[in-house]
Amino acid sequence: MNFDPRKRFSDRVENYVKYRPHYPEELLDFMKAECGLDQSSVIADIGSGTGISSELFLKNG
Repeated sequence: MNFDPRKRFSDRVENYVKYRPHYPEELLDFMKAECGLDQSSVIADIGSGTGISSELFLKNG
């Protein structure tokens, strides 16, 4: 059994990125309404992994 995570997961990255669902655009509407998020807000995406949520935030300012 291989316990080295780099070897265990390296060949799965492409499928993860391809099939991992993205966050819906409505997430931003929710964050605006519930958290007061606006264009001047600063967000820290801790543990962003592949950056799927970061991409959503960057596209929307």
